[in-house]
Amino acid sequence: MVRSTARVKAKRATRARKEPAPRLFAADRPPLSAGAMRIVRAAIRLFIKAGSAGFTTRGVAKEAGLSLGAVQHFFRTRDQLMAAMLEQFLSDYRQAYDRLAVELPFNGEARLMGALDYLVADAWRPDARRFFFNLYALSCHSSSVARLFNQVYAHHRRRIAGFIGAARPSLSEQQCYDFALEVAALLEGLMIYTAPGAASVRSREHLTELVKDSVQRLITLPGHR
Repeated sequence: MVRSTARVKAKRATRARKEPAPRLFAADRPPLSAGAMRIVRAAIRLFIKAGSAGFTTRGVAKEAGLSLGAVQHFFRTRDQLMAAMLEQFLSDYRQAYDRLAVELPFNGEARLMGALDYLVADAWRPDARRFFFNLYALSCHSSSVARLFNQVYAHHRRRIAGFIGAARPSLSEQQCYDFALEVAALLEGLMIYTAPGAASVRSREHLTELVKDSVQRLITLPGHR
């Protein structure tokens, strides 16, 4: 019985190791056809405007200028359409990170500051703020969206940790990962204070300087100067 249990556990572990990466981050993620991409882009626009409560297959069809049947040809259910919409929107972020990694200077400190420029600019965008606030709310009620959400933020945190590690080579991997959590939380929290008409922040440039100063002080601890 003990040997049998051990064999079952070993088989499960082997299967777990062989499981493919989440579709969102898989390098071989199949591209959407032109028709499916048109629908997904319309779904993103609708989700930003109406949130999950106003997100319907019929509404996406209207936003895309297509018939309901045309949308259902590619995405049979609302859940399939929403999953594709979320994956595409968040995959755009992965691609942006990949471009950023190529375009930034080689110097570690400069790369970190360049990454913060991009992240603050993104937090400042009204569409990004609306999308993520809607996604936060939806993840509280949908286990599948919550799983995707956790994958996204784990990936986001690893990226930030990589920039921190390049800027502060003396930090351990765990320190980089811990600091990345604090930086990610700082950036997400700032979305609350960047709404139109918000009086807390004078300008995006001012906010960017505040964030850079905060991050530099955070990762420059005694003994790591």
